[in-house]
Amino acid sequence: MIITPALSSASINLEIDTQGDRKVLVVYFSRSGNTELLAKEIARYYQASLLPLKADAYPMGVQGLFNAVVDSQDKRAVISPEEVDLSAYDTLFIGAPIWGYSPAPPVWQFVENNELTNKKVVLFSTFNSSFKQKYIDEFQAVVEAQGGNFISHLYIRRGRILVQMSNEDLLSKAREKLEKLDL
Repeated sequence: MIITPALSSASINLEIDTQGDRKVLVVYFSRSGNTELLAKEIARYYQASLLPLKADAYPMGVQGLFNAVVDSQDKRAVISPEEVDLSAYDTLFIGAPIWGYSPAPPVWQFVENNELTNKKVVLFSTFNSSFKQKYIDEFQAVVEAQGGNFISHLYIRRGRILVQMSNEDLLSKAREKLEKLDL
């Protein structure tokens, strides 16, 4: 189930899909589609609700790429939805591309804006180059400051722009990692 919130609302309520007693929500920001592909596979795997974050500052094209490079180390962004009622969920997968070795600003903003008390949180990301563990540790600290329980960082290195793994390989790798993830 893909949930498309009204862009004008500051806070939204989501419908709940459940798999057994586990209520899972996959929240993600994706500029070029790689993280979205991974998000959809995670949602399919867990039969979870899917919530895309919107950030108008980062459209496809030169201006969006420029903004992404300039803002890559920032932890603030204008996102929609700003706030979500997460009370019905016990597990959150939060996904973003890695920009400048760090998760993209929209997911930092999402965590800052939302109550995560007693939520299991898995960060997931795609990237072309690499990430720095210090940024993942900082993300974990922000999740924990919001009351969440950081479980893991699930990531897939897609490769350089001209030599990226195929969508099929990305999905296969994602399934392998999800099978090993202990929630």
